[in-house]
Amino acid sequence: MTSASDDNRNENVNPPARTRQRNRTARGMAIRAQNATRHGALSTRVVGSLEDEAAFDDLLEELEREFAPMTTTEYSLVQRLAILFWRERRLARAEAQKLMERESEINPGGGRTPFGIDYQLLVGRYQTMLSNQITKTIDQLRFLREEREA
Repeated sequence: MTSASDDNRNENVNPPARTRQRNRTARGMAIRAQNATRHGALSTRVVGSLEDEAAFDDLLEELEREFAPMTTTEYSLVQRLAILFWRERRLARAEAQKLMERESEINPGGGRTPFGIDYQLLVGRYQTMLSNQITKTIDQLRFLREEREA
């Protein structure tokens, strides 16, 4: 059973749907749609418009040769692994590019990193998330292969 204070707390957390819908404009939705592509780690698109799609295809082919998927599930896991590796590379490239831009703006002679701890923690969190997902996906592929070969 919920108390009156629980009901009031829930009302303050999320505004009613009609209020959220009123706050949506075409411009706002277009901006929000690009949130995940700022650094690319959580983007729903695999290959960005400025990236080399052939390089992603090569990566996928290499992983298919390495893991030799035999079932739909294994093939899906290999595709997922290619996407995770691609995002990990993208994150590293974006971090390196941003570092070069910031160093030339702030400290032309090089030296200490121009990034605040918040940015470093965010990048570290994404790197850890991707690394953990890669490890888990490889473990799933190995488990399925061992199960199939047994």
